[in-house]
Amino acid sequence: MDTLKVFKSLPEEIQEVLKASGIDNLYPPQAEAVTNGLLEDKNIVLSMPTAAGKTLLAELVMLKTLLDKKGNCLYIVPLRALASEKFEDFRKKFASLGIKVGIATGDFDRVDPYLTKNDILIATAEKVDSLLRQKPDWLCSRLACVVIDEIHYIGDPKRGPTLETVITRLLNMNPDLKLVGLSATIANANDISGWLNASLVSSIWRPVSLKEGVYCEGEITFADGSRKQIDFEHTSDDVAALAIDCIKDTGQVLVFVTTRRSAQAEARRISKEVQHILTTKEKTKLNDLAKEIETSAGETTKVSKQLGEYLKNGVVFHHAGLHYSHRKIIEDSFRQNLIKVICATPTLAVGVNLPSRRTIIRGLYRYVSGVGMRPVRVMEYKQMSGRAGRPGYDKFGESVLFARNKSEQQDLFSDFIFADSEPIHSHLGNESALRVHLLASIVTGFITSEESAFEFIKKTFFSYQEKYYDLSDMILEILEFLESEDMIQKKASQLLPTAFGTRISRLYIDPISAVILRDCLKDAPTALHPTTLLYLICSIPDMCKLALKKQDIEKLVPFADKHADLFELPLPLDDDYSSQLAKIKTVLLLMQWMEEVKEDTICTSFGIGPGDVHRFVETAEWLFYATIELSKLFKTPTIEKLHNIRTQLRYGIKSELMDLVRLKGIGRTRARNLFSAGFKNMQKLQTAPLQKLQKVPTIGKEIAANIKKQAVAL
Repeated sequence: MDTLKVFKSLPEEIQEVLKASGIDNLYPPQAEAVTNGLLEDKNIVLSMPTAAGKTLLAELVMLKTLLDKKGNCLYIVPLRALASEKFEDFRKKFASLGIKVGIATGDFDRVDPYLTKNDILIATAEKVDSLLRQKPDWLCSRLACVVIDEIHYIGDPKRGPTLETVITRLLNMNPDLKLVGLSATIANANDISGWLNASLVSSIWRPVSLKEGVYCEGEITFADGSRKQIDFEHTSDDVAALAIDCIKDTGQVLVFVTTRRSAQAEARRISKEVQHILTTKEKTKLNDLAKEIETSAGETTKVSKQLGEYLKNGVVFHHAGLHYSHRKIIEDSFRQNLIKVICATPTLAVGVNLPSRRTIIRGLYRYVSGVGMRPVRVMEYKQMSGRAGRPGYDKFGESVLFARNKSEQQDLFSDFIFADSEPIHSHLGNESALRVHLLASIVTGFITSEESAFEFIKKTFFSYQEKYYDLSDMILEILEFLESEDMIQKKASQLLPTAFGTRISRLYIDPISAVILRDCLKDAPTALHPTTLLYLICSIPDMCKLALKKQDIEKLVPFADKHADLFELPLPLDDDYSSQLAKIKTVLLLMQWMEEVKEDTICTSFGIGPGDVHRFVETAEWLFYATIELSKLFKTPTIEKLHNIRTQLRYGIKSELMDLVRLKGIGRTRARNLFSAGFKNMQKLQTAPLQKLQKVPTIGKEIAANIKKQAVAL
């Protein structure tokens, strides 16, 4: 195919935009997509490897839509980190054209007015789902194009049902929508394209060729038959030797391992070896970066110190336990080729765009609860190996597996390298997922009767795949449950949402969670104790719980027994004792945060990372907000306590600091410093001499002036 000819067939305005970005030709699969109707009105699914140019094709479609003034564009991603990355990227690219790019990642039950002003809106599937529950006419009426990045996430057990119902509802609202699905290479991409009535462009072409191989006994054997001996001049460690071999040739390395602990251990070992090959200039820059890491997230923790220590040698670890600011610094510095090696858990493979020259994959087994260790899916291996090869920097990328012996080496070739990715399947047949989305569809008017519920499900990917699987009985049982719990009501053949059902759906919580909250709050004769309220939040399906370990039991049982009265709630089908202890353990984490215990102490006590602490706290804070809203609905006597706990959770403070954190720019640390210096409330601040305020640690001249201004105004 003459790719240049296809490029020149693009509208002139689009050609000019591409040339301004340094693009004057198309990749073969990109040209194929254009000739298959990419810029026409029909839907299209693009199934291509990482770095094959899928995002550029999506950009072309959105540009064409906006230039033709057909309407606005929605870009759906699976992860918040990806939303932030695309937002920054698109905003820079499209600024000169006057195209406004927005991102929606805020609270689930709010619609920010500014969102209406954007030509392109980037959001996760969950956020789009929540927007649809608010009936935003501005989104639905003006929408002309929807891009679904990583559309194969429909096969994810947790996120898949939401993405699937979002797509179904969008198409139900506007059958003329232009849909673009972007996917990794999967076995049944034709199923997705068939469901969407879309053209399928499937390709294995990559701009940077990928050499897949297996390392064994000092040598990499590649699938193409070539071999490479590894030099052990600088180290006797296999992984470090593979990393150094690549770095000395100006490459970068990703090392994928199974667990967070392994990621940190690998980074420690490799950093000791890599430091010897860094230049003086690189070491100076890395030292400055290490200082930034240690201070960027507020409190210094053991994890941030570890990260800074390894970073000085050009090596870091990356996993979900890190603070967001740390992950951002790591990702940006890796793209600048300052960090040489990232040791990561597989979550990085499906997250942000971080290609490397060589990808080393050490862990091919995962622990599955109730089953034990099982090999990863081929698709997961493909996602990790696909990170090898930096477009614009490398002529090829290398993906390397580890084998203990020659026999295992052959198994790795047959089971992973030469194997096809598994087909993806819908998980909408799960009762819990179906219950959530049926209620949402009734609240928003997509479903108005039992018959329309059946019709709606018939339009889903689940029904397209499972033509002979009937969900009618499950749908009727769910509708009966929703009616019995006063979330919907039947009038003749109509299904109508109640005030309770509407509030649940817009709060974006599980109906089961809502029932537990309602019953426990309504049945309480007086306002519940704060610890009991924390336990209530930790008892609902929407709240994540800490894992219970054997060593926890000795500490938790005496605490649970001593305060048994605080953990007595009318919970339906209560869990076994171990599950109750896991809830109590989670309560203790939240209590320590509210008691202003240092992050590092919390991380050490519970064996988690700073990023985990903030996720637990943010989830709990959101659920307290939802509980407040339900309390207003049912006029329970607990609202004031709920407000107080939510404030304490948001800032990580004792109750005595709640007056001070009303001030903008005053958080956990500054509020405590002000309190300790004698400025314990707003009245004290109003009469405080400016010079004294300036002397309080972490305050300074500018912040002191701002404090005075706000205090006087309140």
